Amino acid sequence: MTDNTGNVSLATLTNTVDEGEVFEIFQQAPRETIPRHGGNLRASDNELAIHYAREFYGRRQESQKLWIIPRSSLLEICYDPATPMDAQPASTAEQVASFVVFAQKQAGRPLIWLQNLTASNQQEAQAQALALLQDSAGAYLRLWLCPLTAITVLDNPDLLQPPIDRSYRRLDGYDIREKLQIARQRVRAQEERPR
Repeated sequence: MTDNTGNVSLATLTNTVDEGEVFEIFQQAPRETIPRHGGNLRASDNELAIHYAREFYGRRQESQKLWIIPRSSLLEICYDPATPMDAQPASTAEQVASFVVFAQKQAGRPLIWLQNLTASNQQEAQAQALALLQDSAGAYLRLWLCPLTAITVLDNPDLLQPPIDRSYRRLDGYDIREKLQIARQRVRAQEERPR
């Protein structure tokens, strides 16, 4: 739905049904040295997000490492030369020592890992990320800042690089259907529990 000016209204971007949390997935291919943004998915919790990420982004041996990050843990910093860059107030008061910065150089291209930052809190890390953006002189369109503790890393070669003979499908191997069923049952039980 659009208004008279052609802007998309926020109502079209939100769902009335809670479908879970959105997780951003960064993947590192076997021949790549840094992770890049692969996409996102919805899951009701972190465990289910790990299973979905493995199935969607690692099933065909295209990833040697997956980073699974809740979208709510990401802080986006965009480059707009027309507006002054003042540090925004931090969204949480959580004290975190290490942060990860992802950068996008061109529109339509995936974000890639840029560097890690060390800061005493989120506001200091945000100020460092803003300085990176200013120093780049427009080389990056936007940055994502994320606490290192919010990232779940999946790098088990048995899950991401299974043998070609498909022995992982045997009963003693990795069976995603069973794991998904168990995770869904756990989520249903939590939802049915009186609050």
